[in-house]
Amino acid sequence: MNAPSIRRALLIRTGIGVGVLLVVLSLVVYNHVKRSLARELNRNVIGMASLLSEQIELENGGVIHEWREGIRPKAVLPGGELFQFWDETKGTSVRSPGMHEMDLPRFTGPNGVPEFRSIRLADGSRARALGLRVFPFVLADELEKMKHRDQVLNTRDFPHTLVVAQSEEPNIRTLERLASVLILGNACTLGIGFLVIDRVVRATLRPIDQLASQVANRTEQQLDDALEVPGRLPLELVGLANGFDSLLARVAATRKRERDFVRHAAHELRTPIAGLRATTDLALSRKRESDDYENHLRTCHRAALQLGELVQRLSSLARTGRFIDPDQIERVDLAELLHECLSRFYARARERGLLIEEEVPKSGLIVLGDRPMIRVILNNLLDNAVSHGRHSGEIRVRVSHGVGQVEMTFINAVDAMPAEPDRLFEPLFRQEASRHDSSAHLGIGLTLSLDAATSMGGSLECRRGKAENEIEFVLRLNAA
Repeated sequence: MNAPSIRRALLIRTGIGVGVLLVVLSLVVYNHVKRSLARELNRNVIGMASLLSEQIELENGGVIHEWREGIRPKAVLPGGELFQFWDETKGTSVRSPGMHEMDLPRFTGPNGVPEFRSIRLADGSRARALGLRVFPFVLADELEKMKHRDQVLNTRDFPHTLVVAQSEEPNIRTLERLASVLILGNACTLGIGFLVIDRVVRATLRPIDQLASQVANRTEQQLDDALEVPGRLPLELVGLANGFDSLLARVAATRKRERDFVRHAAHELRTPIAGLRATTDLALSRKRESDDYENHLRTCHRAALQLGELVQRLSSLARTGRFIDPDQIERVDLAELLHECLSRFYARARERGLLIEEEVPKSGLIVLGDRPMIRVILNNLLDNAVSHGRHSGEIRVRVSHGVGQVEMTFINAVDAMPAEPDRLFEPLFRQEASRHDSSAHLGIGLTLSLDAATSMGGSLECRRGKAENEIEFVLRLNAA
């Protein structure tokens, strides 16, 4: 299936629109000329009928046609007018010169009123005719003579039917020529219009072609570069181009994050793998006692656990990129879950000389969330505090209630305060001081915790504490 073409669609639709407009305008012009010619023809016939109706006279007891005196026998009138009189009392008729023996159709309107008709002449041509009843007139002198003879005649006793006709053939030929001119003109206009429209459409779409060429020729190394938006790009497409440019920027940023993620993951994996290999190489370098092998195996076991934890957290981080199913949200006792998690960190805290001080009730702090994810968040926050808290310091856990939420704050002092606390939530982020610290964490737990809190409709925030080099993590979850 061929893809639709904007250029073809614009050309066809614009051509159809122009063609319809030309046809409509042509019909308007044609009908206007036709009506104008018809009105002019009717006026001519009416004028001729008015003139002829005054050309019959009652004289000496008979009817005289005065128009005969000014028209030669068998002459044709300049306008091609034809007329015929019928004497309704005698049944005789008088024709205009040039009609020979041809008769016009005899007709009038009701009671002799004027009536127009389109007729066919004897030679087959079309004509416009007017039929009416007329009466002869009497001159004043003739009226005096009638009175003198005591024979006054009533003109109403001498009715005549008059039919005047004029050929429509000149008008028909004019209309035929007009129709030919309009058809030929429309065809030429439409043909030229198609060429002009095609040129205009091509020129208008040229910036789009240039933009498409940029996108098509862009290499993988150029994804980070912004598109060069053509200066003559139509306004309607500027938003599309800018949106595509923004999309490319987001794709480039995503690819950069992926590269950073892979690079940091490879760096983190290399450390436990290198330790594992070094331990096994040392163990196999010579024959040893069983106790030595056991110590080396314990070291390998710890390295394997560290490697497994890294893999597990990477997998968890990938999974929490999706929102938690609403069916998984339940009522969770945050206080009870916190104390359960705290029990795992007291021993480690004592080893580092840290004092854990918590002001949290044993139970009754109910929130809405996913219990496994809340446990992950609490474990990561406590693990972060124990691992990075200042030696011989303290870790404080506080609870407060906000509007429809429960806030749990983890506070501890650190040796080096990060310049941007929010960067601690970036995947695999480490401060430079911790890069060479063998006890430093894997840098994924806080990212996982932030994603988990957000997925449950809550939030996780890192900020500077009130005291110097004091850091706070604030977890907010919806209260039940």
